[in-house]
Amino acid sequence: MKKKSFAIFIVFLFIASLTFLHQKILIYVEAYKISKNHRLSNELVDKRDYLVYNLTKETSVQKINQWAEKNNFSPTEKVLALNLRRTEPVKPANKVMAMFTDLLGIPTGSSTALAGEKE
Repeated sequence: MKKKSFAIFIVFLFIASLTFLHQKILIYVEAYKISKNHRLSNELVDKRDYLVYNLTKETSVQKINQWAEKNNFSPTEKVLALNLRRTEPVKPANKVMAMFTDLLGIPTGSSTALAGEKE
């Protein structure tokens, strides 16, 4: 009986150690893949930075304008304005809305627009 239990213990220990070794190998394989991808992404970022640096050094607004005229390139007709800020806050036309704005701090731009649409 002792020999059977000792053999079962040895087999169990062998299987457990093989499982542990297999998991450790999988971790090393994944770490190798991650380091390879990280190294590749760093190389691509370096190449991109090099190209952007060369582009900004070698091109100027005059060269871009000459290229645009040569190739009949025209920008779109619509002009987008970003980050426009008003210097003074919008005062509501209605006195009741002005009171709510002062008391509660609620902006009235959307409410007056909705009121204008309902009329």
